[in-house]
Amino acid sequence: MDDQRTEQRTHLIYYLRVFDRQTHTLFGHVVDISPKGMLITSDKPMSAKSQYQLELEDVTMIDHLATIDMNAECRWCQEDDTGGLYDGGFRFIEPSDRLNSLLTHYQ
Repeated sequence: MDDQRTEQRTHLIYYLRVFDRQTHTLFGHVVDISPKGMLITSDKPMSAKSQYQLELEDVTMIDHLATIDMNAECRWCQEDDTGGLYDGGFRFIEPSDRLNSLLTHYQ
């Protein structure tokens, strides 16, 4: 991991679900988040240096499930200490105004 993040991330009490935008299947859960990126844990390994088209769960919509489309690049991935799960560091690619608004909610 040659490029370490420089921003403080917010550790989430409730892990947000992340879905693959193409298959609409669960991709993983956001563990922590910042205006520039996030840590996702998943039961599948993620490919470093790959871009993903994802949907982030928007928990500000209490009465129904809403998601926010986003693109993110996986910067690194490693198996976690417990085995069977993978942690991946992601950088947002051109985050939308709606995503930026949600990120502000977590600061």
